[in-house]
Amino acid sequence: MPMATLLTADLIRAARGLLGWSQRELAEKSGVTQKALSDCELEKKPLTMKASAKLRKTLEENNLQFFAANIDGSEIVGAGVRWRPKTDSFKIKVI
Repeated sequence: MPMATLLTADLIRAARGLLGWSQRELAEKSGVTQKALSDCELEKKPLTMKASAKLRKTLEENNLQFFAANIDGSEIVGAGVRWRPKTDSFKIKVI
């Protein structure tokens, strides 16, 4: 079961890159303001859990998956985003 992890600026930018979406497109599709998205990506202000959840839902509905190569306690190591595989992958922790 995926963890409720706050999305980082790097993960959001990478996810938008995979989809070929602008900040504006992601904001419109997710219901998060473009200002909140821009502030997060510029690391001016973190997202709220609610905004992060809206973004995650939108991105996951578009066949993306967030993962970490290693989990050590509560620390996430090697976080990334990829196209959701057709079969489950072992040794990768979905976050």
